[in-house]
Amino acid sequence: MKLSLAATAALLLAAVEAKTHLFPIPQDVSWTGSEAAISHDFKITGAKNHYVQDAAKRYTQLVHKESWVNVAPLAKETLKTGSTLQSLNINVKDNHVKLDTGVDESYTLDVPSHGGKATLNAATWVGALRGLETFSQLVKAKDNQKGKNVAHTAKITDAPTYGHRGILLDTSRNFYPVKDILRTIDGMAMNKMNVLHWHATDSQSWPLYYKSHPEISKHGAYSQDEVYNPKDVQKIIKYAESRGVRVILELDMPAHTDTISLSHPDLMACHGLWWGPLAAEPPAGQLNVIHKGTVKLMNELVSEALETFPDSYFHAGGDEINLKCWENNKEMTKYAKDKGVGLGQLWYDFTNNMIAHIKKNKKKSIIWEDSIKDGGKIDTYTAVQTWLNPPGNYTSQGYDVIVTNYDYFYLDCGHGGWVGNDDRYISPTQTETAADTFNYGGGGGSWCAPFKSWQRIYSWDMTYGIGKSDKGKVLGGEVALWAEQSGPTVVDGRLWPRAGAAAEVYWSGSYDKKGNRRNLKEVQPRFGDWTWRMIGRGFQAEPPQPKFCTMHTGVCDLNDPNASS
Repeated sequence: MKLSLAATAALLLAAVEAKTHLFPIPQDVSWTGSEAAISHDFKITGAKNHYVQDAAKRYTQLVHKESWVNVAPLAKETLKTGSTLQSLNINVKDNHVKLDTGVDESYTLDVPSHGGKATLNAATWVGALRGLETFSQLVKAKDNQKGKNVAHTAKITDAPTYGHRGILLDTSRNFYPVKDILRTIDGMAMNKMNVLHWHATDSQSWPLYYKSHPEISKHGAYSQDEVYNPKDVQKIIKYAESRGVRVILELDMPAHTDTISLSHPDLMACHGLWWGPLAAEPPAGQLNVIHKGTVKLMNELVSEALETFPDSYFHAGGDEINLKCWENNKEMTKYAKDKGVGLGQLWYDFTNNMIAHIKKNKKKSIIWEDSIKDGGKIDTYTAVQTWLNPPGNYTSQGYDVIVTNYDYFYLDCGHGGWVGNDDRYISPTQTETAADTFNYGGGGGSWCAPFKSWQRIYSWDMTYGIGKSDKGKVLGGEVALWAEQSGPTVVDGRLWPRAGAAAEVYWSGSYDKKGNRRNLKEVQPRFGDWTWRMIGRGFQAEPPQPKFCTMHTGVCDLNDPNASS
């Protein structure tokens, strides 16, 4: 017998457990079965840290003004009504801890069924920020009628599964104005993400001003209107800190550095040569790593960055080195031959020396996995960011790992190609043929196609292949937005809501407290509702499906949820 849409939705609704949709899902939520009206003079008290004080003001305004009407349906039940909720009181154990790796972000939130005063307890001021976001999501419009707000009361105990939960933003291929970076940070805070991995420079442009070497951005930026000056950098760092977001700078090296050739041509190899056989993408150009001037320049740039950016980590790049580039440099080939080593060893030595330089400055490095993958003996003092191989390949060797597998977490993938004069797009018969695998069933010019859907991202298991005896550990993960085909006009839709799917994997973990694998069926209504809530908060997030589907849980599923198995 076929069920009507209403009947199907009613059956599916009965399976919805949440009293309101929370995202990312906290580690432990005990619903009271009650709701409490938000007082017209509701206030947040007890904040002592200045960032928490500012956040309390923002969230007080949000609680009064948002009046969220959920898009995804909630379980139909009659909630008890408690007294009016007058306030949320914040208690923080450590109001002065530095925002850095390992900071305690745990919190407990008690919104009592009888109303009155709710309580937020946090180990640090950073945890208080996380708890405030969760509290804001407990508040919605009563009976979905805007104007009268209620809090669905609960006791929540929460903490992140992974301490590193980030977004890589590439500001070299295309420039992002500061305001768009700040808005991205706001979105990160809403999703409890805590690391902005700033891939600031690359071969296409160098938009980051350096006091020690102003000539690089002078000649390497697209224009002087597209440069981050010291005031901009400090604004981004401080704004991020106020939202509990760390900023980790990456200076990619020794590849992805051709812009340096515009001010220091003597330090480069294969600059000006056709990129095809020499680089992953145009333009070609890698540092001559045996030139004393190169070592001096990069040490000076890194030293200034270590002083400017307060985080304990610095990203030293290290991906996509093309040895054919160095084969075109007579000095490097002669040096390698005289030493009796391959060109790859010059790369490994440069990498280890940079790790040592960072360590000497009492910081810790992150590098892309490439040098280790290709056989280099690299100091395990560095953390490794994976984009190709499974993280267990490196935790088993003693490296701490940040996961950014391209086949799951690259948000730029699947938008076709961008290199020019590419006649592979031409279909002679303008119809599918067995020979045309580029346009039909292929990547269409995107090397990492297909598009990484939020379901694909959410399906990543952070624990898979990680041995209990591994000396290294998984620090967390990042989604990456490379900017060949993105920029400020599309950044919201490229990031959100898909980065949010990763945020829940990083915060809540791939398994719940009972050891059950988190799944798409459970997260779908929460994720859909959260997308529309982000849109309501001012983000141009990309809808993951027609709004109809979010409004009618399960009716757009691939398989009939009511069919007998």
